[in-house]
Amino acid sequence: MRHRYFKVLIAASAATFLSACAGSSDKYPSLAIRDFERTQGQFTPLQAEEPAPIRAVATSQDLNDLVARAETSHGRFTRSQTNATALVRLAAGKSIESDDRQRALVALADLTAMRSDTAIALADLDLLTAEAATTFAPKEDIELARSKVETIITAQNRALDVLWQRLSQ
Repeated sequence: MRHRYFKVLIAASAATFLSACAGSSDKYPSLAIRDFERTQGQFTPLQAEEPAPIRAVATSQDLNDLVARAETSHGRFTRSQTNATALVRLAAGKSIESDDRQRALVALADLTAMRSDTAIALADLDLLTAEAATTFAPKEDIELARSKVETIITAQNRALDVLWQRLSQ
């Protein structure tokens, strides 16, 4: 009995709700397209503006300055490398507490700092490469300068690796 009561209640509720939708259409606007919504006439498209030429991210002078900075740092590195090599030879095979070993460690730390100066120029070139890639600017000159500085860094890394290897023996 109860089940039947619920069915009747649901049917009555549905009829009440549906009758609300069947009201007069005067209350609501028509969804038909109105006259002013129709496009009329002819429209001429505007001429597209000429795109601005893509400028280089850095001038050749900027790139030359970065390469020169790396070469200057490499010159200091090379001059200090001879002294560090002599100190490493003296310290090779000696105990950790020896003064010769401490001097060699300081010389290697100085060389590493000079290598870092060279790496700063490489980092600046990396930033220019990234900026050129995101702005579609030409990057051939940047890549050429970057390869020069990368060659210097590679030589410095090799020299440091050899000196550290000798010191650890």
